Amino acid sequence: MNDLIVNDSLNEEILIDFDPDSLVEEWAKNSAWSISLQVIKTPRNAVTFEMIQNETTILYAGQKFVIKGLEPKASGPVTIKNITAPHIYFTCQDHRQYEKQSKTWTIEDAMHWAFDSNVLGFTWEVIGTFPHIQMDEFGDANALDMLNKILSVFGAVVEADNKHLVLHPASSWGLITSKQIRYQHNTDEISVSIDTSNLKTVIRGFGAQNEDGSYVFDPITYTSPNVEKFGERHAEPIRDDRFTNPESMQTYLPTQLNDEPEISMTVPLKVDEEVNRGEHRLLIYEPMDLDIDVQVIAYKKYPAVKKAPEVTFSNKSQDVVDVITGFASTTKTVNKVISSSGSINSDALGTDISQAVQKINSVITSDGNIDLNKSEGRLDDSKVSVGPETTFAEGYDPTEIQMPGLATQSKNGLMAAADKKKLDLIVVDDDGHPIITIPVVTVTKDGLMKKEDFAKLGRILFSGSNSIDLQNILDTLENHEQRITELEGGTE
Repeated sequence: MNDLIVNDSLNEEILIDFDPDSLVEEWAKNSAWSISLQVIKTPRNAVTFEMIQNETTILYAGQKFVIKGLEPKASGPVTIKNITAPHIYFTCQDHRQYEKQSKTWTIEDAMHWAFDSNVLGFTWEVIGTFPHIQMDEFGDANALDMLNKILSVFGAVVEADNKHLVLHPASSWGLITSKQIRYQHNTDEISVSIDTSNLKTVIRGFGAQNEDGSYVFDPITYTSPNVEKFGERHAEPIRDDRFTNPESMQTYLPTQLNDEPEISMTVPLKVDEEVNRGEHRLLIYEPMDLDIDVQVIAYKKYPAVKKAPEVTFSNKSQDVVDVITGFASTTKTVNKVISSSGSINSDALGTDISQAVQKINSVITSDGNIDLNKSEGRLDDSKVSVGPETTFAEGYDPTEIQMPGLATQSKNGLMAAADKKKLDLIVVDDDGHPIITIPVVTVTKDGLMKKEDFAKLGRILFSGSNSIDLQNILDTLENHEQRITELEGGTE
């Protein structure tokens, strides 16, 4: 097997005296790749043993793995370290894109957005062609989460060579081989899951539309050769305005059709043979009359001992690993939106929605009612109605006229006679304005007005063209006061 080389960034040593049975390499498409092992401290590996710490790198088969899980144990004179080291490509999560964008993306655009300006040394390339995909609010995440989103929405598979990431279309990924998985040949045990729920043999594609609603090209129908075996089963149609020519749609449709039973299986091989990531093999399983192409989507290898690998194969366009990876990504997205208390995080919403939610929350009371004292605006009169279940404050009857300070109702709801007289004193002019009347003004025997009566005139309201020359009144008052003084003095 390949040597394990420990590097703590200062020194580099070959690791010896580890438990060979404990060394395991595990890989799963797009979601996992790690090595794990147990190291027992001996006089020969004492220096290397001390170098084994969190974030130390282990080089295995030309690939770097970073120790993230470390469990030191001691039992008497024996000291042990259990190690879990994921592949170094997972450390891309230490780079982050703080901004978001919403647009139609190419896979290259998305990778640039996720990895440009990273200072960790990550590079990437794209092999093959991918469709353009609309993604909203893409960003504000670490590069690993963004990479997983790209793999999911574009239907891609990542192959990592240390910090260099290579993206392939899932439909063309993996080496075609002549190897077989054959019951009672290279395996005596097959745990198979076979599902025909999504099996379809016919699919139709609709491309871009003109302004008048017609299609740029006639709908394309693809029929699988398996229609002879399973009959005519129609899949959901593809409606995608990115397609403007029929040839592209014709090529695309077969990739969107599940025209074989979906099969996934775990197979412990009888012999220690080389198993490569993504390789295709022919599955022959006579008891169920199976003879189909399957692909390696996960494995567990024991490189330090003669032990056959455990391999997971699938022929699904979206296999169980994709489902698990997608679920994990969805969970992270949901956790960003929903807080631990079950409420919506307004920061995860768009600006307009967030502001609207804040305004709503500001006027909602703890018991779920609207606090009108905190609300703004008014309802349109035509949209307001009072129903039979409406309640009014105690002592208030909307069917009776309420005139505070002028009239009060008696306990039986009738108006007091004294208040009726007050109403009779209210007079309005032709424009509906109230005219206030005052008691008749008395004058002295010589025709002069008393000062207290003149003060009453100041309370008269005039409307329309009626007016008073106040200056003239003041002059008159001054003359009258002088005249009264003369009379009181006995001059006449």
